Amino acid sequence: MDDGISVFNSTIQSLYDQAAQRMFQPTPIVMKETALILIDIQESIRANHYRHVIGGMGIDTDPFEPIFQMMDFQLNQTLGNIQRLIAQCRKNDIPVIHTIIESYFTDARDIGRLHAAAGMASPPGSPDSQILSEVAPVPGEVILKKTCSGIVTGTPIDRILRNMGIKQVIVAGFYTDQCISTSVRDLADLGYFVTIPEDAVGALSPERHDNAMQSLRGIYAYTERTDALLNRISKT
Repeated sequence: MDDGISVFNSTIQSLYDQAAQRMFQPTPIVMKETALILIDIQESIRANHYRHVIGGMGIDTDPFEPIFQMMDFQLNQTLGNIQRLIAQCRKNDIPVIHTIIESYFTDARDIGRLHAAAGMASPPGSPDSQILSEVAPVPGEVILKKTCSGIVTGTPIDRILRNMGIKQVIVAGFYTDQCISTSVRDLADLGYFVTIPEDAVGALSPERHDNAMQSLRGIYAYTERTDALLNRISKT
């Protein structure tokens, strides 16, 4: 039975791979029609945030220290790729748009039901909502805040992109299986050509990242490594 399931899974994946080759091919990056969208690259994704959350539940955090260290190691690897991507986009005058999770009201009563249930309340100016220093915006870059997972539902980004004449978006940030996935699907449905540098997005675990990428790759987005994308951007 296990062998049958393996064959079934591999056959279905092969069909998806063939469909992806038909649906998505790397298109030339046109500077004036492309934007880099950064999603939720803020203090709440650091391991220290989870230390406070778990500790606040009265749970001893010491046994989790190896996990916390691994989380930050993965985060730093992904951040390094995002930093290179930002630098190249700025160099080529590709606009960079930052989106973060942050409520409008200090009591966070405006956040969505899912975020409320998960305790993801980041009031204005809270430490958790601060953009990581590694990817800090420069003057002139847009910062949009959202109170739900997806950037299309949670922000006016679609109107902004259309007003700018943007047709292609590069998406980077966190988490692959949550806000990235929701946002990418919505953007694709709206007609944008979405590119995901798969080593410039991340989830809490490699498994969750890989599973999410499998569901997005070739169906909702074109995916490639950061190095390959940087090479294409540098040629614009």
